[in-house]
Amino acid sequence: MGKGKPRGLNAARKLQNTRREGRWADLNYKKRLLGTAYKSSPFGGSSHAKGIVLEKVGVEAKQPNS
Repeated sequence: MGKGKPRGLNAARKLQNTRREGRWADLNYKKRLLGTAYKSSPFGGSSHAKGIVLEKVGVEAKQPNS
């Protein structure tokens, strides 16, 4: 006989606990809750990052035509 989900009026806590434990197998859930996108990613979780700045290049202002 196979064991299924607990049924009944008083089974809510058991269902919640098993759902909560099983959620950690989902990679997107795990990344979202642990915040590893902000910790380990060089872009810091930014969605619009252009790249990593290695060297700042100063551009001088042009002189006006007079």
